[in-house]
Amino acid sequence: MSEENLSIQTNLEAIDLKLQLEQLQKEYDDIEAKVQTFKNLIHLHLVDEIVEAQELTIIYKELKTAKKQQRLQQKQRGKNYVAPKGLQVVSKISKVENVSDAKEKKRLYREAMLYVHPDTFSMQPEQTELATEVTSKLIEVYKEGDLKALQAYHAHIFSDATLTTLTANAAVSIHASETSYITSNIKTLKVQLDELKNSSLYKVLTEYENPYTFVDELKVYYKDKLVKLRKRTRKAFK
Repeated sequence: MSEENLSIQTNLEAIDLKLQLEQLQKEYDDIEAKVQTFKNLIHLHLVDEIVEAQELTIIYKELKTAKKQQRLQQKQRGKNYVAPKGLQVVSKISKVENVSDAKEKKRLYREAMLYVHPDTFSMQPEQTELATEVTSKLIEVYKEGDLKALQAYHAHIFSDATLTTLTANAAVSIHASETSYITSNIKTLKVQLDELKNSSLYKVLTEYENPYTFVDELKVYYKDKLVKLRKRTRKAFK
């Protein structure tokens, strides 16, 4: 095959690959937009419940850790050891803030909470632990830090590639040396598309006769979850 024919064949292959990538990207973007719209609806109806559940979950974990440490200390010191009373793990914002700063902090805090809450990653177990760690730090910054500190951590959360779905870049030039790059992007995007289609919210959108009934299901779920968490963490508020 002549060099000219080889070049033509390579360019045609690259064009075909680019079209595949663009089609996959369009399909991904369309599905992601639908899922995000549905997620925004859920957040609109359940923002208070989601935020409280996250806060109480962190407190419950702190209580369990403190109780475990007390048991260990008691075991080390013998039967006569008397553990200190109370497991106070909740701190209040003590610094005086102006109204506008406090309002902006609350907005940033709730926005970040909704972005990282572990339920978002329910289909990705490996990210659940990361989301919980970020949530714990977010609560700490909100309670102890000023507006600038929260703004900085908020920006960090939203720029963290480990907490967001990265999409392949379809804006590539047609060149023989780039066919392997386009092929790699196609493979990556196929994996991401498969993960998106297997997400819980997409399944609700495609499998429920009326997806909006899922919001009612979540209200029942969070109502029960909050009752349990409030009971488990009541010692922290005495």
